[in-house]
Amino acid sequence: MANKEIERKIAVIFATDVVGYSKHIEKDENQTLKSFEDCNEILEKLLIKYGGSVFNTAGDSVLAEFPSAVAAVECGSDFQKEIKKRNSSIETSLKLEFRIGINMGDVVKKSGNLLGDGVNIAARLEALSQPNGISISKSVFDLVSNKTNLIFNDLGIQKVKDNEFHAFDILLDPSQKRTLKTKSKSNVLLFATIAVVLLIGLVGVYYYNSKVQVTDNNKTVLTADKPSLLVMPFENQTGKKENDFIGMGITSNIISTLSLNEQLLIPSTNIGKFILENNLLDEEIKEKYGIQYILRGSVQGIQGNFRVNVQMSDLTKKEIIWSKIYDFRNNEDIFEIQDELGNSILRLFNVKFAGGFDPNISRNMAVYKKFIYGQSAFNKKTIEGTNRAEKLWKEALALEPNNSRLGAFIGWIHWRKVTLGMTSNAKEDMGKAYEYALEAIQKNERWANPVVLAGLIELFSGKHDVACARIPKLVELSRNVTEISMTAIVQHSCGYLEDTIRSYEHVFLVNPHYSSWVKYMYAYALTEKKDYEKAKAFSTEQLKKKHNWSGVEKTLYIVLAYIHKKQGSEKLAKEMFEMQRKNGGKSLTAQQIHKGFISKKDKTFLNDIIETLKPFGLPDQ
Repeated sequence: MANKEIERKIAVIFATDVVGYSKHIEKDENQTLKSFEDCNEILEKLLIKYGGSVFNTAGDSVLAEFPSAVAAVECGSDFQKEIKKRNSSIETSLKLEFRIGINMGDVVKKSGNLLGDGVNIAARLEALSQPNGISISKSVFDLVSNKTNLIFNDLGIQKVKDNEFHAFDILLDPSQKRTLKTKSKSNVLLFATIAVVLLIGLVGVYYYNSKVQVTDNNKTVLTADKPSLLVMPFENQTGKKENDFIGMGITSNIISTLSLNEQLLIPSTNIGKFILENNLLDEEIKEKYGIQYILRGSVQGIQGNFRVNVQMSDLTKKEIIWSKIYDFRNNEDIFEIQDELGNSILRLFNVKFAGGFDPNISRNMAVYKKFIYGQSAFNKKTIEGTNRAEKLWKEALALEPNNSRLGAFIGWIHWRKVTLGMTSNAKEDMGKAYEYALEAIQKNERWANPVVLAGLIELFSGKHDVACARIPKLVELSRNVTEISMTAIVQHSCGYLEDTIRSYEHVFLVNPHYSSWVKYMYAYALTEKKDYEKAKAFSTEQLKKKHNWSGVEKTLYIVLAYIHKKQGSEKLAKEMFEMQRKNGGKSLTAQQIHKGFISKKDKTFLNDIIETLKPFGLPDQ
């Protein structure tokens, strides 16, 4: 019975207490208690706002659990700002200061309380933090550093009592920057020689910090301060087309597994397809995309006896640094190979995979084949491909009715039917898409895909507040390029411009060949933020390239016309406006500008574009 009461899980723990509480009590107990009550009310309101829940209190200390690291950090930041504001308006004797520590780690839930190292380290971080400060663990830093506008200070490895951990300060004020003595790490795990060689270049602190580089020479647009590994599509060398699913499945699942870890940058598989189509050499791949490592593989064999050959190359050293052969006698073993291969790569990079493999990736071969071939058809983005994907996925769902992954993807089918004009009843299909999304969320709350779908449907249905409330969860969970790009739409529609720009830039980093709509939406976001020079440079560069539909060029010319007009360059503004009119023989209309961003909650920016360009002849419809 006791074992049933204990639940082990990964949790984000928020710990806080009052600086010098005992001295305050000794000086004026009643006033201290009144001040603490006032401060606690501020904290309670913020906990509600960010989804935190208190699980333990003791005098002046509070322990809370949060649904995401981002939510916990934003709550702590807002709390310290509110306390600072309060302190600036009251008498000295009534002022209280707080320390905050935040950690994500393993905890044990017992009788409603949370215990274990995850809680202990949060408490140690709180003790380590400065008055009015916040200290976080590396596990939290890895999740939030690229998703907030906060500034961080690396404190290195710290030891408080029996706990050793990598700590960071959040610098709410420049005066909080400090240097602490760094402890040396022990018990470093050593691997085989080839792994050690690889780790020399990789071990250290790698965080996502993308930087836009607008160039005139078609080189990589963005760079990142962490190792990048491109997984090329695995080749089917069996001579039989019916074995395509083996390589397709391995490629897809390796990328999914690796993308769950934020210590690695995993470019989109579309880059791999582009490389194959254009026969790019390793030197060209390195120069064009800035990729450091590339993984290639092939599937060989006949009559149920298969061999998977895998090798990883270091493009900087121009040599193969790791290779392995996997043999299997029947298709069922493919799942074990995928798991082993994913974990082997993570071990090679000294990365511990803590996310767990998605239980909804079916281990039923019949279901698995239908899913993989359906995915291939869906990715073609055609009516025929969409219809084939729907048929295969519904057949697979009939075999596994509780598979949330299949349910979510069928939801996307109904969404696409609306967006591609494939339906005679858009309301019905949108409703079905929403039902599938909500059901998938209920079955698997740690998967971004259905959360993204639900958010988009809510935006386009006018439920902006509901969609906007999903942003913390979307930011926390989104990993692949599609999830991040769709999250950017929600962020953009809800007015979070800084976050939007960061998300779009990450999309460019992972896949420079991603759909063209991201390009003009990014230009919109920069322009709305009034970063005119960056928006002009980016739009001008994009107009030198070919896009898959003329609406991209038209929108970029509209953006440039608007910026030039705002900057007082009437002649250039008119010139840009005429360029978009010539592109396709007619001008964009006010209606089309609105329709192109129908999901946006606040139409002020769009209306300003329309009013600014009306004197040049922008038609209403």
